[in-house]
Amino acid sequence: MLLRGRQPIIICLARSIDGMRLPRPWRGPIDDGRLLLLSPYPANQNRVTADLARASNLFVAALADEVFVSHASPDDKTEQFCRQVVTWGKPLCTFDAPENAGLLGMGARAASLEGRPMTAPAN
Repeated sequence: MLLRGRQPIIICLARSIDGMRLPRPWRGPIDDGRLLLLSPYPANQNRVTADLARASNLFVAALADEVFVSHASPDDKTEQFCRQVVTWGKPLCTFDAPENAGLLGMGARAASLEGRPMTAPAN
């Protein structure tokens, strides 16, 4: 979905980039200079693990100006990630929805689009 827009995108892999086959939908955005692929892992790290995924998420969050998380359940790994981001003083954004009360309570701001608050999409 993000590739349909014109905004810059960073994808941080939870494995090495070496030997990776580039998905066709990524080629145009890379050529346009709006998609950046990153990996902090050496060539021999070619298997994705939960620990590498967590480290990759923290790596790209550290590089970002702000972080958007659409939802995090109480006490899940995504909420733990958000708590870490908040301790860095990094802006955290989320949908303005009752399900995100935990994120909003820890200091996340309701994301806005063109000056209007963004509410979570209806199911």
